Amino acid sequence: TGFDGIKVVGGSVVKSALLTVAYLCLWTTPLQLAAIGWGLFLVATSDWSIISLTNQVFLSGQLPWLYDLAKLVWFFVFPDAVGHWIMGLPFIVHVSIKAVASTLLGFWLLPIARNMA
Repeated sequence: TGFDGIKVVGGSVVKSALLTVAYLCLWTTPLQLAAIGWGLFLVATSDWSIISLTNQVFLSGQLPWLYDLAKLVWFFVFPDAVGHWIMGLPFIVHVSIKAVASTLLGFWLLPIARNMA
């Protein structure tokens, strides 16, 4: 049974999905820390500042193939204003907040998923 006596159907599927999301959130933390380090290295060795190194500047200059994919997805999924806002966010600040949030989400979901029947 689930919350308030509601029977949960396919609990093992939900448990698997939650475990997958939790581990994905935790396993991507080192990649996000590496991206933060890469951004800090670029700031230290170039004319960019932490604020001027935006997602668009970083992705278009360092990972053009990922920039094309991200632009395609962001502008397809979100309205143009939101896509431009995401591209204009400072890269290091954006990835830092995302790393903290996804790590905390992973640590929060992991015991919940493990304790499911």
